[in-house]
Amino acid sequence: MRRLVTIVTLCMAVLASIPAWGDSPKYHSADPNFDPATACYSVKLVETGLGNSGFSSLTYTLSCSASFAATCVTKNGKNFVQGTPKSGSGQASTQTVLDVRNGGTRGTVTLCPSSFTLPDPGCSGSQKLYIISAHYSNCTLDDSLGTASPPLSDLGGDNLFILVP
Repeated sequence: MRRLVTIVTLCMAVLASIPAWGDSPKYHSADPNFDPATACYSVKLVETGLGNSGFSSLTYTLSCSASFAATCVTKNGKNFVQGTPKSGSGQASTQTVLDVRNGGTRGTVTLCPSSFTLPDPGCSGSQKLYIISAHYSNCTLDDSLGTASPPLSDLGGDNLFILVP
């Protein structure tokens, strides 16, 4: 009996000394992208080490500063209205919930111009507002667990022609 207690005690000590697997969240990739068709900034991510986090999903927050230039076009969308395009900048964020499976998660978090207050060039009547440039900077990604945000590139584009709904 004494031998059994000794063996059980040793086994418990060995098991207690093994570090817990899956409780060290780490971004394996966080690839930013700018879509010139929508002027949206997105981050495709893979995060592992979530096995013992106790979560079945995580909320990711993407925050950026951005500057936009906008102009007015005629109702047919073919002619720029005379006048100077207006520029403006601001900060915004968006949240996306991703499922945790097998100790990790993957997905895309996207921030679009509709999250910002866009510059108003003074479109009137049947004129329509178009974004002609968008630039995102100082972007951060938060996984709600306190994992350090990977560095994200400043991205954007000029000569865009995107109708603002």
